[in-house]
Amino acid sequence: MRPHLSKPTGNPRARGQRGLGLVELMISVAIGLFLLAGLTDFLGRSLTSSGQNFRDARLTQDLNAAMELMTRDLRRAGYSSAAQGPGTAVSAPPNPFAVEAVAGAGDGGINLATAGCALYSYDVPATENGTRDVTERLGFRLQGGAVQAGTSATTCAVGNWQPVTDPTLSEITVLTFQYLDGAGAAAAPQGPFVAASGVTWAVCTRLIQITLTGRLVGNPNVTRTLTQSVRVRNDWYRTGTTTCA
Repeated sequence: MRPHLSKPTGNPRARGQRGLGLVELMISVAIGLFLLAGLTDFLGRSLTSSGQNFRDARLTQDLNAAMELMTRDLRRAGYSSAAQGPGTAVSAPPNPFAVEAVAGAGDGGINLATAGCALYSYDVPATENGTRDVTERLGFRLQGGAVQAGTSATTCAVGNWQPVTDPTLSEITVLTFQYLDGAGAAAAPQGPFVAASGVTWAVCTRLIQITLTGRLVGNPNVTRTLTQSVRVRNDWYRTGTTTCA
């Protein structure tokens, strides 16, 4: 009588499986660490790039805000609430806001003689009375790496000056104000140009080009330059001459 042999139970494929050896495990860990290091480096670079782009955008925004303020305010230079119409212009009293901004400078109320500084005035709406008060002597200047706006600015060194750019974010390296001629080129000699004239009078137009350059604090390689032209709305009316010099 032949002995009865029992059949093996279970999955034969499962019986043939074995766990990872030490070498395979070490290789797997090394590959995982390599991939993790690459992912960490990628994320670090992405975060650094995002932070840099954010600072670049803030620098551009800081310069744009300063340029917008300067162009908008310079455009008002010479405005007087007591201005006369063209029919009485010859007999009207002189516009106090067209008187030289600095004593001895016949500039129609705008003075660009000092590098990096512009002085001007207009009848500020909050206190407009047709008279140039000391607080209506206004200006912009470059000081200590920042653009500053001034009131009671009798000179480029005297006045109440406040920064309009953020010195912790941007360092302003260039601020220039340049008169342009009627064709938009740098005026030579510097000054307004004659828009119209008669035998004993002249209307002088002021077109000013502003150039502003700044760099990112902590990364001087990141720089921005803005250039914009400003047409002063109030022309300078002169009598007794046919020039604007």
